[in-house]
Formats: sequence, C-alpha cells, structure tokens
Amino acid sequence: MDGRIIAATAFQLLLLAIAGPAQAQSIYDSLNRNGEYASTSSLPFQPVTNSTSPVQAQIESSTTSAGADPQSCEGSYFCECQRCCQTKRGVLQRSELTGDWGGRRSTLEERGIVFQSSLTQFYQGVVSGGAEQRFRYGAKFDLFTELNTEKMGLWKGGSFFLHGVSWNFGQNSNADATFLAPVNASLSYPEAEPSFGVSSFWFQQELGDQGYAALVGRYDLLDVWGLFYPDYGKGVDGFMNVSSFVPFNVVLTGLPPVSNLAGIVKAGDQGVEAAFLVLENANSPTTVGLDFPNGVTLLSALRKYTKFGGLRGTHTLAAWYATGDFTSFDTNSWVGFPPGLGAIPTRSGSWSAMYIGEQRLWQDPCNEKRYTNLLGYLDFADSDTNPFQVTAGGSIESFGLFAARPGDRMGIAGFYNGLGDLSDLLSVISPAGDVYGGEFYYNAEINPWFHVTFDLQAVNPSLKSRDTAIVAGLRAKLDF
Repeated sequence: MDGRIIAATAFQLLLLAIAGPAQAQSIYDSLNRNGEYASTSSLPFQPVTNSTSPVQAQIESSTTSAGADPQSCEGSYFCECQRCCQTKRGVLQRSELTGDWGGRRSTLEERGIVFQSSLTQFYQGVVSGGAEQRFRYGAKFDLFTELNTEKMGLWKGGSFFLHGVSWNFGQNSNADATFLAPVNASLSYPEAEPSFGVSSFWFQQELGDQGYAALVGRYDLLDVWGLFYPDYGKGVDGFMNVSSFVPFNVVLTGLPPVSNLAGIVKAGDQGVEAAFLVLENANSPTTVGLDFPNGVTLLSALRKYTKFGGLRGTHTLAAWYATGDFTSFDTNSWVGFPPGLGAIPTRSGSWSAMYIGEQRLWQDPCNEKRYTNLLGYLDFADSDTNPFQVTAGGSIESFGLFAARPGDRMGIAGFYNGLGDLSDLLSVISPAGDVYGGEFYYNAEINPWFHVTFDLQAVNPSLKSRDTAIVAGLRAKLDF
C-alpha cells in the first residue's frame, strides 16, 4: 500500500482519542438536504443515496420485531411496509468495511469529528471508434473529514471540511475517446495524469439563525456540485461521463476544477436555496496559493423547491462572469498572429448561464431510499472563450428500483455539447462537429461497503475523421 494512504489512515487513528462535548448539529445538516430526505451526515459531499451514512449507528441487534418502523432496519436486505425483515450481524452487513472501530467512530461523530474514505478502481476502455482502442486501469483514493467546532466545545456554527487525500493513480481513457466529453470524471481530478492533492479545504461559519453561512477556502468543483445535487455521485457512484450529470461548461474556463473561493450560501429546510461566490479562476490542482494571477469569477445561483404530484422537484438558475484573459477561439483573432512563438491570442472576460431542473418521478412510500429522479440542464456560454456555445443533457436515475435489491442503483443519460468558435479552429486539423452521446450504468451492491458498476457509453467525437467511441468499463468502490 502506498505510503500516502498509510499516512492518511494514521491521521484517522490519531484522532480516535480526541474528546469533547456533543452539542448542536452543523448547518450542513440542512445545507446537505436535497429535498425532504436528508443524509444524517453533515458532510457537504455526502451523497443522499441508498447507502447507509457513516455516522449512523451500527446495527447491534440480531433481530428486529415485526411491525417496527421500516426505517429502523438500516442494514436489512429488504423491508416491506410495516414489516421489517431480520437483520444480520457481521462484517458483510456493515456500512463501512472497517465498521465502527469498536464504538470510537460513533463517539467521534458525536464529538464533531466525521470521517469518510473510499478507494474506487476502474477498468475502462474504448471498444471501437475514438482515437485508440485499448483498456486502462486507474484508481482513486478519497478521504473526507469534517470538524464541527460547536460539537468540539469551541464556538457555535463553525465547521471545517477537508477533502484531504484526492489521489489518482494509473491511467484513464479520456484521451482515447475524446477530451471534449471525458468518459471518466473521477480520474480527471485533481489532474488527468496520476496526481496527489488536497482538493478541498474550506471553513464554513453559520451567520445567525436564518440559514445563511459564509464559506472560504479551497474547493473541488465536484464537491461544490455535491452541495446542490448530492444524489449524482461525482463519478464514483453514478454516471462516469462528466456530461451525464453536470453541464461540462462549468468545469471549463471561468470555473476551474480546483481553486479557491469565498462567499455566502443560503439554506432552508430542504437544502441550498441561493449562493453568491467569488472564485479564483486559475486552476491549481496540486499547488496551494492565493495570488489571483488571472482575475476572479463571480458566481450566483437561485434555487426553487417545488411539489408536483406530491413529489419534490427543484429548479435552479445560475450564472457566472470571469474577469481575466482567456484563450480566444475566434478564428479572426488568429489572423496574422505570429506562428511558432509559443503564444496564443487571448480575450478578456468570459460568461456562462444555465438552468438545471430536477423532478422526482417515483418514491417508495415505505422506504425513503428507493426513488427515481429526472434531471435536465441547459447551458449557454460565450463561444469566443468557451469550447462549447451550448450544452444540454438529461438523465433518469433510479435508486433501489428492485425491491429485492434496494442497495442497487442504475441510470441512463444523454447529452449534447455544441461547439462554438472552436469548431472552426479544429477544422484546420480535420472537419469538426458537435459532441454528443449517451451513457448507461448499473451499480450493484455486493454488500453495503462494496459496490461494482458496469458502465457503457457511446460518444460522438468532435473530429469527424473518428468514428463514434463505444466505451465499456467496470468500477469497484470500497468504503472504509
């Protein structure tokens, strides 16, 4: 095992002896609610899925009584309405491989210290089409930590969030298929090549009792996305292709994958309702600094929660404007530009605006962790400085679709990334067009801490000289 993983594990064990009084919940107990069904974890990046939260108590009893609340049967294989099945003890029924550490994990959570860690492995490759047909192995280790200052006996309303180890190793198939719709989002962060970094480290302070919180620190864009849409897995649980669950324009130009931020977030009973953030628009995945070498990005978002047919939905409008200089894709900017000098033409300022809609289509009345979601997005951007002028996509994702397998999830998605001025530049190499495709995955729960996913994608690359890339992959995720 790599020494950096050993060091991260040692960090967890070091904190096992830390003690402090248990007090009030973090504001992220509400920030992290994506609808009426909330995770018990206050980690902002904890997906609200069909898996058991690491801060939930371990099931100690070997049986539960008939007629008990079905939600008291955490760890059960199947619970019908008003009738719980028998639960089983042992390592295979734990929510994490390492369990409750002899009760210390639960004790630490009560005292304001929460850990989540996982190892996700991928074996993925281009079956036909694309740039090159071959399979590659890659993996990612993640360690998430929350420190709640109030529960630790310090001050009220403060929390530190750390995505402390974001370590990618091995290879990915993004270049083999197409860079303009990465087929493996997880292995694109912190960098496309093997890398190690602290991708998120921010402090949040509650402001009053109206749901406002101030944020400042370092961010991972997919962690921020998880604040708004925790269901979608960030590439390690749900869809693998970036464009299947997030407008790809948001990870380009003005919103770098890893950088620094400060701002205000407003949360209500159901989740995040509004945000205003100032971000450094220089990507710094493996370095730390705050020098604003290329201006800032101003991001604002408003979110509305609705009910349709008794099922919740959300509607979000967001926009960002970035100062600084960015690569110009306008062919007129390249006319007369001196070749061979290692420089490229630039243009000041860039912008993007988007709508994201979400609607729950089905909800099991007996089990809140079984439901089906519909997600759609539409994004417009400045085509002079963004690769895409318009991006659009939609997906249907089901959690616990089959009653006999409530821990499984599956989804199908389609997306369209319309090239702007970049299309003319690419045509110098080869005739180029828009990028579009689809994805299907099935995530099977072997046990609560081990999931295996089959993934199949079809992506039409931008260069017309290349055939549609058919990409198949397997993903295995261990939660520690």
